[in-house]
Amino acid sequence: MTETDPTDAERLMDLASTEVATIDEFAACVERLHEVQRAKVALSRLDSEALRQALDARRRAFDGGAS
Repeated sequence: MTETDPTDAERLMDLASTEVATIDEFAACVERLHEVQRAKVALSRLDSEALRQALDARRRAFDGGAS
């Protein structure tokens, strides 16, 4: 067993105490990734006209927000 100075021990304890929050953040990121993947699948199933309308609406939203 090696000795750890008190500052290192405090830093390690602080880091260890973030475990639950880190797991929660990771789970949220994984869920977000699943949402992104579902969105990509849904977009791939749109017909060309629906996709064009969605792109036009998105472009208008960006153009309107840029001024």
